[in-house]
This record gives sequence, structure tokens and C-alpha cells, in this order.
Amino acid sequence: MNRIDLNSAPWREFDYPRLLETGLAGEWPAGSGYFTVEEIPLYPFSGDGEHAALSVEKVDMTTRDLALAVADALGVGGAAVGYAGMKDRDAVTLQAFTITGVDEEKAARAFTEAGAKVISATRHRNKLRLGHLAGNRFLVRLRGGDIESASKALEELTRLGLPNYFGPQRFGARGDNAREGYRFLAGEVRRKKVGRWKRDLIISALQSLLFNEVLARRIEAGDFRRVISGDLLKKHDSGGIFISEEVEVDQPRLDSFEVSPTGPIFGKKMKSPEGAIAEAERGVLDDFGLAEELFGRETGSRKELRAPVAGASASEWDEGVELTFTLMPGVYATSLVREIAKSGVFRV
Repeated sequence: MNRIDLNSAPWREFDYPRLLETGLAGEWPAGSGYFTVEEIPLYPFSGDGEHAALSVEKVDMTTRDLALAVADALGVGGAAVGYAGMKDRDAVTLQAFTITGVDEEKAARAFTEAGAKVISATRHRNKLRLGHLAGNRFLVRLRGGDIESASKALEELTRLGLPNYFGPQRFGARGDNAREGYRFLAGEVRRKKVGRWKRDLIISALQSLLFNEVLARRIEAGDFRRVISGDLLKKHDSGGIFISEEVEVDQPRLDSFEVSPTGPIFGKKMKSPEGAIAEAERGVLDDFGLAEELFGRETGSRKELRAPVAGASASEWDEGVELTFTLMPGVYATSLVREIAKSGVFRV
């Protein structure tokens, strides 16, 4: 199936190139017992402030579903509930929430009634917002697999970095979110019929589709770990972005994981690369038959094409191989698992 087709479902009807050439083994089964995610906070809750702040464990429910259930139980709007990450339904998840203007004990009861386990409850001065965390610690259990090849793959990904693809969750259960995002931006759908949350979801899916294609082409060209003149590089420590003008200076910085190349999240405030990199990004838009002006109302940004992998290890468990690793916010665990398991990005 052609990747350059808005009617094709990403990951479902076509795959993206892998980084590693190691053999694939094992399958990632469905079920929360095979997947655990633990948020790593930027800093502890302050203990005072206008927001109830809770650490909870949820199982078999999405972050959004839990947040809406809690808001409904407390009689507050959905915007009153803050969280730092959107976590999968099919997992055991430990994550934090804030609720504006609510007593923490009342909030804890609402979470418990919604089916979550409250680990702690206190106060905080700020509302949690998406991305407001240090990272996520993952545990993935494969059925079958090979401990030697899994360990080797994790070592390589730690050394090289992980292709920072947007995973299948971004594109919806049917894989059509990007197409719907295009239809919305092109005026084929009445804007009043699409709520704000759905609007943001489908537009970000279209932006993500274009980002994934830029990344895929870079891997196919053998340039995943190579600085190219005109690259927009991002500093991992500060988040600063700059144009690479001296490749011989910036390449060692990339090799040491001080910086990484970025790809486009198209929008009016997105910084543009130069030279061959700018041409390559325009080429992706052209191949999809899209104009950058289509995203004129969107903010836009740059996103790292590769992500660091930390604390990675493989061990044996009763049914096969267990993987543990830590990724920065916004990086999909599926992007790592597909480099190891033959089941790819989907659970079986």
C-alpha cells in the first residue's frame, strides 16, 4: 500500500521502515497485564494551592475517559481536570491528575468510584498540562521472544536513539484521523459539527502523518544519525533550536546525544530548516498534494526525529521476554517494541 495516500490507514495498511536489522521475535499480547506505564514527574506536588493533586493507578480505561468520569462525578467542567499524559486503555498506568477548586478527599472518592486506585492525594499550585512530566517508565511483557536479540536491540537503540514515530494511537481506531483532519482544514466538513477536542485530534493526526513520512525517508536514505547542512537541531537539555551551519562541529554533538535533528509539525509558528532539508520537507507536502498554507491557522512546532532511550533492559519471565525502558514525554512505546517484537506496533 502506498504511504502517500490520505485514504490509507497508517500502520494498518502500510508500515514504516525500522532502524535496526536485528531479527524480530515474540509477540506483545493484548491485556493490561502485559503493559505498565509509570509517569516520572518533573517535580513533587507542592502540598498547597488551589488544585487537588492525586497520584492514581488506572487499569483498562483511557486517561480521557477517567478524567471525564471524575469531572462528571464532581460536577465540574472537563477543563478543570488536568493531566500530563494521555495513556492507553489496555495498560496498568500510574499517573497524576489535578482538579481545580476541589477538596482532595472529595476528589479521591470520585477517582475511586470511577474505578481507579488512589495512591496519594494532596494539593498543588498549578494545573497539570499535557507534556508536563519528565518522562515515562515502561514495562512491556512479550509472549515468546529471544532474550539475546532483545538485549542487543535495546543496547543499539540506547546508542543510536529511537525513531520518534507517532504511533497508531495518533491515527484513530480505523486509521482515518489524518484524512478527516485534511477534510476539516479543506472545508469539506462543517466546522460547527466538530468539537474542539476532535478538531485538535484530527488536525494533529494529519501533521503527524507528514512528520512520520519525513522521518521514514530520512531512515531510508541512511541519514538518521547524520547532521545535514540546513538541519534544524534541537538541544536535548534546554530545548533550544538552531540551524546547523557547521556540520563538522554539530556531528559530534549529535553522536553524544547533545542534539538531534527535528522534523516538521506544520503551522504558522514552525521554524523552517534550510537547503536540502527544507526541500525534502516541501517534497513530502508536494507528494501528498498539500500546501503549507493549509496549516496557516495552526501553531506548528518542531519535533525530534530521534528520541533517547534510558534504563533499558531485557529479562526473562514466565511467558517470554520482559522489556523495561524509559522514554521522554510524547514518545511512543510502540516505536521501540516494533524494533524487537514480530507483532510490530499492534498487540495480539
